[in-house]
Amino acid sequence: MLDTQPDFAGLHLPEILGVETLDSTPWTGYSDPFAPTVPDLSVLEPTIIAETSDYNPDNNSNLLATDPLTGDSLTNTFLLPVVDDTLATAQDLGPIEGTQTINDSVGIDDLNDYYRIQLNSASNLNLSLDGLTADADLELIADNNGDGFADYSEVIDYSYQWGTFSDNISADLPAGTYFVNVEQYSGETPYTLTVSTTQTSLVNPVSDFDPIEGYGLINASAAVSRAIGSPVPFADVPDTYHPNWGLNTIHIPEVWSQGFTGEGVVVAVLDTGVDYTHPDLDGRIWQNIDEIPGNGIDDDGNGYRDDVRGWDFIYNDADPMDYYGHGTHVAGIVAAEANEFGVTGVAPNAQIMPVQVITDYLGDVDSLASGIYYAVNNGADVINMSLGFDSYSSFYYDLTLLQEAVQFATENGVVVVSSAGNNYGFSPTYPAQYATDWGIAVGASNSYDWVADFSNDAGFTPLDYVVAPGVSIYSTTPNNNYEYFEGTSMAAPHVAGVAALMLSANPNLTVAEVEQILTETANHSVLIA
Repeated sequence: MLDTQPDFAGLHLPEILGVETLDSTPWTGYSDPFAPTVPDLSVLEPTIIAETSDYNPDNNSNLLATDPLTGDSLTNTFLLPVVDDTLATAQDLGPIEGTQTINDSVGIDDLNDYYRIQLNSASNLNLSLDGLTADADLELIADNNGDGFADYSEVIDYSYQWGTFSDNISADLPAGTYFVNVEQYSGETPYTLTVSTTQTSLVNPVSDFDPIEGYGLINASAAVSRAIGSPVPFADVPDTYHPNWGLNTIHIPEVWSQGFTGEGVVVAVLDTGVDYTHPDLDGRIWQNIDEIPGNGIDDDGNGYRDDVRGWDFIYNDADPMDYYGHGTHVAGIVAAEANEFGVTGVAPNAQIMPVQVITDYLGDVDSLASGIYYAVNNGADVINMSLGFDSYSSFYYDLTLLQEAVQFATENGVVVVSSAGNNYGFSPTYPAQYATDWGIAVGASNSYDWVADFSNDAGFTPLDYVVAPGVSIYSTTPNNNYEYFEGTSMAAPHVAGVAALMLSANPNLTVAEVEQILTETANHSVLIA
């Protein structure tokens, strides 16, 4: 049975529908659309709801009025698009060098103002929309198919700030023609649009990067082989039955056949906790050997008393038990035991460090950042975060703590893997979006090698983004159970598990080398975006 699972992206587990609320603060929830219980979808998955209007001026050019006396068709001049109301009639700003400022307005009778810009060289483009008295939004578009319409897949980036708050977009772009859309959301408002560029040496030194699927589907055989210095993947082995179809898809059995199973590697699962008593996980739970259980003393002096198997940063205690299911499912994908029953994880001999940073309705930046520091300071080699904050969260949260924690982990030798989010979005949620500099972002694919429709795109700015199985994934859930979940929450632990396999094969790999190998050995050709 496929159960609906909340997704934390805001702070949410990346999921498909809904907007979660944390202490009256919008958050996005889990990274999977399916989970053990079926909560109210209105408070689930932190999803960006694009602000749209019922009236679309891009589609009104053929509307006609009829003369009541003669019956003749007359052009309805009120509905005809005017200059700058569509891509085809966009106001041409010409080549952008330095800064240009445009003052105009949008409202009920003028819903969209489009501007055409030309970049003559690779540039960092910055857009800002200020001076608002009502709600208007900002989009950056590339009309890739030249049809004069802003198709969903052609929106490079967007800013949908609430009310009169300023909207801002920054993107590294190759030379080419682009469009900017100032879109009315409510009321009538003047605006000041500022367009500026700085020439860069970019884009795209990584010609294999795709704005939807990043570098493509991970290939564990090629990645682990490269980790030990071999330029070719391990020899193929016949597919074998696994309840999780994704293992064959990303060539995990080929790695196992070489004796690499994740032994000696610790993967911290920052999530809803982990059911550490599950028979498919109990033998793989990390143990803090410097702590004496139950004596009420912080024996190892790490600041956490009795943390023999991790920590719960929601209730601030030493029991990171999972009562929600999401974290246990993620942990099983990473390292469920190879024990002839249940499921087998990607790295079945790796250890899982349970760190609870969220429930199905509680979670914040402080808890997540604290969980990252805990994992790093207590010996984790890989951190998996199947959760995220959406773009609105920067209004409610100061994400600086989260960015600093991800940077700290990376600079201290820990591979950070984050789900991209299930918002049908044009770019990953946070912390996955930090993969421009730190960590790896992961989108989801299905068993037909289609990129899942809910999976947030990689975006136009290159970052370390790969795709992994994330639809109908069978794994462990609390109380000795197993269930099917789906979402980028399920894709990320596949990549975390592959990183564990790489580090078990070559413990001397740096974080940068792990990230580089994962992206360079990923495969575009098998995916259908």
